[in-house]
Amino acid sequence: MPSVLIVGAGIAGLSAAIGLGRSGHRVTIVEAAKGLIPVGAGIQMRPNATKVFRDWGILEAVKAYATVPQEVCLRAYRDGSVLHRHRFSPDTQEKFGSPHLQIHRCQLIEVLYKTALEAGAVVRFGCLMQRVEHGPTKTTVFVAGGESFQADMVVAGDGERSVLRSLILGKPNAPVPTGTLLYRLNLDPQMVLDNPDLSKELKLPIMCSWLGPNAHAVMYNLDYNDMVTVAITCPDPEKDRVQLGPREASVDELKTIMAGWDPMLLRLLDVATDVRFWTLLQLPEENRVWTDNESGTMILIGDAAHSMTPYIAQGASQSIEDGAFLGHLFPRDSTFEDIKPRLKQFCDRRQKRTLSVRAKAREVGAVLQLADGAEQKARDKRIRQGELSDNFPNPFADPHLQSWLYTYDVKRDAEEATTAARKA
Repeated sequence: MPSVLIVGAGIAGLSAAIGLGRSGHRVTIVEAAKGLIPVGAGIQMRPNATKVFRDWGILEAVKAYATVPQEVCLRAYRDGSVLHRHRFSPDTQEKFGSPHLQIHRCQLIEVLYKTALEAGAVVRFGCLMQRVEHGPTKTTVFVAGGESFQADMVVAGDGERSVLRSLILGKPNAPVPTGTLLYRLNLDPQMVLDNPDLSKELKLPIMCSWLGPNAHAVMYNLDYNDMVTVAITCPDPEKDRVQLGPREASVDELKTIMAGWDPMLLRLLDVATDVRFWTLLQLPEENRVWTDNESGTMILIGDAAHSMTPYIAQGASQSIEDGAFLGHLFPRDSTFEDIKPRLKQFCDRRQKRTLSVRAKAREVGAVLQLADGAEQKARDKRIRQGELSDNFPNPFADPHLQSWLYTYDVKRDAEEATTAARKA
């Protein structure tokens, strides 16, 4: 039964700890932060992720902190006119056997952390990774302060700016800025309800999206946190600015960027209680090297392997799938000799899945942010007609996309990978 060291206690790292811990492996997580830091905002949990929660027995624990949106509403960016409405609840649950949830990242991390501990994981905070050494059977990870950790397998869940990714590739591989900003605004829902113009149109719980040229806005509520969140992606007006991680932002600057947009959206900006922004990053090239050449016992997962744009809300869900896949890939009777061939299968199968999802997210983002013109008018006409078919411009109503994303069977895929590795 291999020992496992996971670098990073985010969604990917904790999911891997749950999956591998449930399979009986000895798991240690090293995390650079001093503890679970309450940062982030709301995230969408799609049915492919909530199915994993159900299999882990934590769906009800997650739902206790989550909101079940009733519908998604797409609006034109200038006047806010409704382009399309699509019902989420109860349709998603009935069709795919698991709900679509909205939850604050902090509460999701709390549930995953508690579950990882219950699965036997040991978590060490304040451990900034510095270097790695490979031995005949063990890999040693050295952290700041001189402490070291040994394991048979090392899982890199240290995020988009992964240190381990550069070590695995043998060269620097830092993400580069896209020139796009992501703004996150938090609002008091009572201020929305008390405003007749807003409460009439924005009946909670709802997910509302505005489609504009090179920009996109999404609003949704988080009942447990008594919060409404607005997320806006838009071009950065300052050339070469790079903001790594959330920083307090000026509402006035954002209103200048969004001038000419739906007055209702601008009124939401006026009642925001907290506004933060950061630069969206991307890897300089699509990375298909997820394991190290020297030992074959180190693996990239989550954003460290396949960070993606947010337009189909799959970044966190794919990280959760990664963790579940690892758990099924390495059942209780696994040995050290299984690690290298099975991690190769992980790469083959999870790359096929995640890089396709990543490409689809980019494609959807381009469609949602078309510049004014003939293509945009054709898109809006098709949305208003409401005939649901492949590549329907509302990604949350596209029947082919939803089926492909939500009917994926992570357990079956991993078990097939295990069989293929044994044959190899």
